[in-house]
Amino acid sequence: MRATLEETQSDLARLVSLAQQGEEVVIASQGRVVARLTGVPPAKPSSGRQAWLAKLARLRKSTAAGKTSPTTEEILDDLRSERG
Repeated sequence: MRATLEETQSDLARLVSLAQQGEEVVIASQGRVVARLTGVPPAKPSSGRQAWLAKLARLRKSTAAGKTSPTTEEILDDLRSERG
């Protein structure tokens, strides 16, 4: 899409939305192209982060004792039942 500088100033939100959807918006001033508006691709998780998360999951699994603590809701339910 091509837009003039004046159109860009009055309708920036719509043009940004178009760029987010993958359309390239070329901005012209006095008949000359002065800028290009494009969307930013979504960031991909880094391989270092993925490796770290996998290591963390293995560590959690290897150190888990199989015992879980009661939730706050379970503790409150027990206290209420004791009061009668």
